[in-house]
Amino acid sequence: MEKYERQQAVFAGRKSFSKTDADATFMRMKDDAMGNGQLKAAYNVQAGTENQFIVDATVHQRPGDTACAIPRCEHAKERIGRLPASFAADAGYGSEGNYAYLEREGAGAYVKHSELFRECRNEKRRDDEMMAANWAHDENSDEHACPEGRTLAFCGESRRVSDLGYESAVRACEREDCSGCSRRARCSKSAGPDSPKRIQVSPALNAFQSRAGEMLRTEAGSASRKRRSVDVETAFGDVKGNLGSARFTLRGLEKVTLEWRLVAAGHNIRKLFLAECEKGKMAAGAMA
Repeated sequence: MEKYERQQAVFAGRKSFSKTDADATFMRMKDDAMGNGQLKAAYNVQAGTENQFIVDATVHQRPGDTACAIPRCEHAKERIGRLPASFAADAGYGSEGNYAYLEREGAGAYVKHSELFRECRNEKRRDDEMMAANWAHDENSDEHACPEGRTLAFCGESRRVSDLGYESAVRACEREDCSGCSRRARCSKSAGPDSPKRIQVSPALNAFQSRAGEMLRTEAGSASRKRRSVDVETAFGDVKGNLGSARFTLRGLEKVTLEWRLVAAGHNIRKLFLAECEKGKMAAGAMA
């Protein structure tokens, strides 16, 4: 029992830990040499960049980026006193809790979400009449209309709490009678012929995603998306490829965090040095 309690304390809300480094969590890696989705003891490294300089470097124990956004922003606030005016990130950070946090902090959320690709490029999904996200919605009556023109009425609301403690509301809409529907086989996964069709909708998340989509489609949003892809990804590529820092040499969250910040500092110093060398070459060329 004592051993079990010690292990539960080490988990600290995680689903796994390594016996050789209790602070490390088993994560699915991109470099899967065996091609079998193997897990490795690892840390989730995050970086905030500006013009390819790393201005904030943090290390997290959770495998997904979603849970790292708020702690990372809080660390940035602690260091510089406030959040940047805008926050650009990929769809891995596009959760309801993160959108709500950035809105409270007054930061512009140029953050992709899971439905953005469908809205912008995936014509097959955008035009799929069987996807509930594409169904007409009457905001006054809070009813959804399926492709057959039948309405799904509101039937209840539930509350969901994320691993980080964020509580969201999910509304359920249901159509009790789908008999005689020519699209039933494509619409419902239920085997029972009399089973009702039910969909679940998160109004707050839909509103956040709609605003984020509008921001990302503006001129500033388009520039932010392009800059993010060549800014932070280039910094990580330089750290791994040019500095040869693809693995940590230390163990333990505190030591790994220190190592990552030393690597980030080395990356920044190297960029400054190369920039000064380039200026020297240009000056020498002008004098010649």
